[in-house]
Amino acid sequence: MAPLRLLVIGGYLSYRALFEWLRPSLFFSVMLVTPVLQMLFFAQLGRYAQVADPSYFVIGNAVVGCTVACVYGPILAMAEERATGTLPALLASPANRIIVFVGRLIPFALNGLLVSAYTLLVGALVLDADIAAGEVAPLALTLMVAAAACSGLGLCLGAVGLLVRDVPFLANLVALLMLLVSGANVALDELPTGLRILGEALPLSRGIEAARRIADGETLSAVSGLLLGEIVVGLVYFVASVGVFAWAETTARTRATLELA
Repeated sequence: MAPLRLLVIGGYLSYRALFEWLRPSLFFSVMLVTPVLQMLFFAQLGRYAQVADPSYFVIGNAVVGCTVACVYGPILAMAEERATGTLPALLASPANRIIVFVGRLIPFALNGLLVSAYTLLVGALVLDADIAAGEVAPLALTLMVAAAACSGLGLCLGAVGLLVRDVPFLANLVALLMLLVSGANVALDELPTGLRILGEALPLSRGIEAARRIADGETLSAVSGLLLGEIVVGLVYFVASVGVFAWAETTARTRATLELA
């Protein structure tokens, strides 16, 4: 029962305490307005350039919209952990590190899922994206997998943030890279080889492809390979986050200081 309590309550409290904003209006504008404006911009640009129909950009930007919560959230939360002085308590705690990290991943993944679902709903209503009723459940599962994988990357970068000072720059850089190389607005096969490889190494590219195939009428089983690949990528980053944090913890004890950067 204690591990479940740590997972649920610990994750909720860390999300509430560390993912802080100056006022609620900033939170809602960043979470709800920014992804929608981004989607509308690329959809109109694609329509003007006659690159693809609006559904292509609605789905791509709906999936990548989760980065607002799933990438920025864990990075900023870990930075706040150090800034507010709660990091020593976390390092001294005998709690299982994997449970702690999973508990911190879940709220950001759910936050990202809600942002993606909201963006997709607005896109379907405003841009008349063709999404059938039978595709809603498979799309929801796809968005959930993509958000969880993206949160794994966010946790990994948050752990790296213990070793560097310029954490906001790191968050912005990764978010912009994912917008560019995830396939949300430019197909992966049209990118240079290096960027395509980078896009495949990061989360969301497989989730975006799976969501588009589902919207085109394919079944969930037909895209199961893509979803499995997305899960594997997310797990790799999650394991890396635990490893980086363990290394940072060992280094901090060796140096007798938590100021690792």
